[in-house]
Amino acid sequence: MEREDRLKQLTDQLTDGVKAVRDSGEYKKLLAVMAKFPHYSMNNCMLIAMQRPDATLCQGFDGWKKMGRYVKKGEKGIRIIAPAPYTVQKEVDKLDSNGKPVIDSDGERVKETKEYQVMGFKAETTFDVSQTDGKELPKVGVDELKGEVDKFELMMGVLKDLSPVPIGFEDIQSGAKGYYHVADKRIAIQKDMSELQTVKTCLHEITHAMLHADAPKDISKNRKELEAEGTACIVLKYMGYDTDAYSFPYLTGYTTDADMKELKDSLNTIRRASSKIITKIENELRDIYKERHPEIVPDNEPVKTEKSEKTEARDEEKTVASTGNNTSEKSSVENNRADDDWPLVDEPKEKVIAERRILGTVRILPDGAGGKKPSLLDSLRLEKDKIKNKMTGNDSKDAKGVAI
Repeated sequence: MEREDRLKQLTDQLTDGVKAVRDSGEYKKLLAVMAKFPHYSMNNCMLIAMQRPDATLCQGFDGWKKMGRYVKKGEKGIRIIAPAPYTVQKEVDKLDSNGKPVIDSDGERVKETKEYQVMGFKAETTFDVSQTDGKELPKVGVDELKGEVDKFELMMGVLKDLSPVPIGFEDIQSGAKGYYHVADKRIAIQKDMSELQTVKTCLHEITHAMLHADAPKDISKNRKELEAEGTACIVLKYMGYDTDAYSFPYLTGYTTDADMKELKDSLNTIRRASSKIITKIENELRDIYKERHPEIVPDNEPVKTEKSEKTEARDEEKTVASTGNNTSEKSSVENNRADDDWPLVDEPKEKVIAERRILGTVRILPDGAGGKKPSLLDSLRLEKDKIKNKMTGNDSKDAKGVAI
């Protein structure tokens, strides 16, 4: 199955998984509780993210108290802007039923006092759930993924390379697994988590950095979270790791519309982002593998052996010899030498001028290159001399007076 077909199949499964979670009884209990939380405007969501990037669920002091939770001592609140309408009184002209000013007996317009409501704003303090203690909130799914990732350290190195911003590990006090810091342009990951949770969280935050760093303001927080978690889930599932127990409830929490239109509208973005990240991961892992195993080459690339390298070197020397004048002259002189004065042995790489002593038919060189056996030329010359001596009647000695 082609990659794009596989990714389409996986993204389509997201909607089925989210729907199954939404239909569960536990999720309905969670919805009942979540309905009590305030729905902050886009501007307030930005203010919360700037002051506490890892915030997940915010509520005012009294709101937490009504839910059986209490703000921890010493916690610093998150300042937001809350609407504060107020009433003012103003004297205006009194109008008749036709909308015309009423005139008194003196010809003056009759005045009346009316109250008007004016929308104002004030600073208000809210607190994240991590800043509170008390009654547990309903939850669906698992708090943290468990499991190992094959070649975890290598994978983390690849993720750090493909991330558009630095990735660091720290002890996140809020209890969040990680966050993308918009102002500082960095990613923070909770340290000492399982390998699978760490990789999943890294992918989630990397997607935020890739897609949402300069995203238009009209993209909702829900849409951003759906795209980030959906992409992380798809990439890991493509690689053979299942995060459904964590990702599906997470996605469900940000799917507020009944027909899941926002999630469905995010699927194309999730699919494209997943394909981009998977391609980068595969390419970098392939480069690392080739670097660590240089002996492995593609099928269409010839494999050089020691023998072929020597052959290429010898051919190169011959080419140089045939094109160089000095080399050609030298070769010609060497070929014109007397055969009996030229040993049939391979020349050493460095020229060595050796003294020779002829003892009968044995040629001995100081470096031992000649060996202790007669050379082929010596044997041929001896046979030639034997025939010559027989023909002349002198078969007792050779030309040099050595007994035969």
